[in-house]
Amino acid sequence: MNKNGNRIIYDGATGVILYQTYDSEGANPHQEISELKYVDLPFGFINYDTHYIGSIDKDGEPIIKMKELTPIELENAKLREDIILLQADAEAGGIL
Repeated sequence: MNKNGNRIIYDGATGVILYQTYDSEGANPHQEISELKYVDLPFGFINYDTHYIGSIDKDGEPIIKMKELTPIELENAKLREDIILLQADAEAGGIL
């Protein structure tokens, strides 16, 4: 079983820790980092309930992928949609 130690990403000028992986067992080994970059995305850029950022392309643009939802997550999403529809119906005076 693969064991990884804690990898810490930090600001070299200030020492402020930006991210840690913590110790892990059974995960893929840490990859060597040849060039560390970042991209800032605006708040609300994607719906993290249904999508995720799979990778970043060579131009710095995020590659967005749809999550495969479990049956329970699909049911919860349907229930949230139903609640929103019922609330809109109540606000509109009961047209549904």
